[in-house]
Amino acid sequence: MTYKFDTPAIFLIGPTASGKTDASIKLAKKFPFEIISVDSAMVFKDMNIGTCKPSEQDLQRVPHHLINILKPDARFDVGVFINYVESAVKTIVQNNKIPLFVGGTMMFHKVLFDGIHDFPRDENLREEITNIKQNNGYQLLLNELKQLDFETFQLIDKKNPRRVERALEIIKLTKTKLSVLKKEPSNQFFNAEECLILGINNSKHELDKSVEKRLRCIVDNGLLNELEKLINTYKLTSETHSMNSINYKQFFPHVVGAMSFDEAFEDAVKATKKLVKTQQTWMKKFDITLTKIGSDQTETSFFSDTIETYLKELK
Repeated sequence: MTYKFDTPAIFLIGPTASGKTDASIKLAKKFPFEIISVDSAMVFKDMNIGTCKPSEQDLQRVPHHLINILKPDARFDVGVFINYVESAVKTIVQNNKIPLFVGGTMMFHKVLFDGIHDFPRDENLREEITNIKQNNGYQLLLNELKQLDFETFQLIDKKNPRRVERALEIIKLTKTKLSVLKKEPSNQFFNAEECLILGINNSKHELDKSVEKRLRCIVDNGLLNELEKLINTYKLTSETHSMNSINYKQFFPHVVGAMSFDEAFEDAVKATKKLVKTQQTWMKKFDITLTKIGSDQTETSFFSDTIETYLKELK
């Protein structure tokens, strides 16, 4: 099998609030790594507090990729992600460094190992489909998908309008059922057997505590002011892609006066805990070499021997 990226790579995978960002920076300071963010919210500029982005100081000390690359009114999906990854990997290899993929968007991690189909895109058609949803309701899109491709309709996450819209876009452009197209060979990116996959996790109890503590810090650091400024500067709505990110989605109704602060805070805690649970389920799908679970050791000391062995084998 041919892989697009014929280069070693390290992946650091874990749920929200497990400490991935801090761990990646520590590891990149010790080893010849440059970090590629695998986070569907950190790509957006000016969304700093709610995403818990690395500080400006850390971004300057350690090379990061796929952070602050898009305006918050832009659309970001796996196809855009792959395009930016290709450019980042090329730059990192030219710098004689190794990519360290870090983030909690598990589907993107999985795509890098399992591959993806390079389906066509048409922004005009996508806008047309979005307008149909806004003017006639989401149910109309679901009914159309059911009629055009019943197999895809049965399998797709119907609670995720973006996926339904994308499925309709592909079907209409190719005039072929998406369920049929997906049976064709996909583009492969990384050979998992040639990569080092590390994990960070913790017990549900500890992560739940971390989630609530983390959210308090996010709010205290100015999330509401940041969100209000984003809405006004970029003319964002609750339908804007970036505003579906954790924390921004839950506090958006409060900032526009449609929900109390306490309700928004509770919604954000619940949504984050649900996300953590989903991420932990995703982790079982990866062949992780070593996972740090609530250890008192620092990440560098816990992972160092494993990383050094991997680097030696490369030589």
